[in-house]
Amino acid sequence: MDSLDSISLNSKRNSIKNKNKKGNNFRKCIIVSLTFLIISNLFTIFFIFDLYKKIYLMYNKKETIGADNINKIANSNNNNNNYLIEKYIKRQNNFCNYPDKFYIQEFEESIKLTNFSFRNISYQMYIYKYLDNYMSNEILNTGKYEPYHMSNFLDILKYYGEKNNIIKNEDIFMIDIGGNMGAYPSFLGRFGYSIITFEASPRNSYIIYKNYCHINRYSNIIIVNKGLSNEEKTCNYYSQIDGIGNGAVLCEKNDERIRVGTTNFKKTFEVSLIKLSNFMPYLSNKNVALIKLDIEGGEGKVMKDAIELICKYHVPFVFSEFNPEFLISHGTNPKKYLELFTNNGYKISYEGFLNVSYVTPEQVNSVNNLYFVYDGK
Repeated sequence: MDSLDSISLNSKRNSIKNKNKKGNNFRKCIIVSLTFLIISNLFTIFFIFDLYKKIYLMYNKKETIGADNINKIANSNNNNNNYLIEKYIKRQNNFCNYPDKFYIQEFEESIKLTNFSFRNISYQMYIYKYLDNYMSNEILNTGKYEPYHMSNFLDILKYYGEKNNIIKNEDIFMIDIGGNMGAYPSFLGRFGYSIITFEASPRNSYIIYKNYCHINRYSNIIIVNKGLSNEEKTCNYYSQIDGIGNGAVLCEKNDERIRVGTTNFKKTFEVSLIKLSNFMPYLSNKNVALIKLDIEGGEGKVMKDAIELICKYHVPFVFSEFNPEFLISHGTNPKKYLELFTNNGYKISYEGFLNVSYVTPEQVNSVNNLYFVYDGK
């Protein structure tokens, strides 16, 4: 009997040990499973956070719209150039959606809202507070800016669309070289025309952003905060009032103050220059109706770089400020600047683009605004 009791007791002890062992194994499995689950979740959280960070940075870089990226794409031989550039241009809206990221107090303090009204269209736009800036002064006092040229631009874009049976205005392009505060694109953009604006001054570019994004929210405009020339480099930006309004990019000068003709300029910023020809491959299959040049004498270098491609892609209309003293300050012979056009099939007019009389380069010898019409030769 004692022997049987001993066997029974040992059997119970073994049973308890086996149960404890199974319990320990179960707890170990639970711990391992939980540990794996926690590590997996941590990796998932890290991956999601890293992905969010990349997306956030991609869409919210603290930079003016990246002309350098466009430049690289335009220079590449990728067959998807047009798609990539168009996709990049659409990201302009991100500037509108995150204004606080681009806020610069010094620039904000120099601007104000005012009313603009022309051709039965009224809206508000930002201008500079300083009334010795001629553009701000004209808009504040008259509610409009250069109405004769503004009408010519609108009419020629409309004419181009009708002549070429283009239904959507967004398929008609204007290249604005020397955007200043953006008065022209701000008005023409309301009609849906696609406009690429080049502006070297950071101050001017800021006010263009304000007008395009914060007031009108155009998706058909791209602002490139770069100057244009016939080579890529960094040069000095000279202006009359701390980068406000009119200014000139001079690579040959490094003086703090200079005088061009009767105008005094002060060195304000260092700016990057790029070439218009780098953008032309993107525009090759676009309907570019009009190019406007107003960059205080830098027009000659821009056209020296781009005239062949402009003719190749049949850009029919070009508007240019013509100031002999300013052209000379950039190393450009005024007559040769005009001959760049006439030797490549353009006619010159003082009056406008359509139904006008024409002049020769020899007949143009003073400051003026000139209209160039391609005659198809």
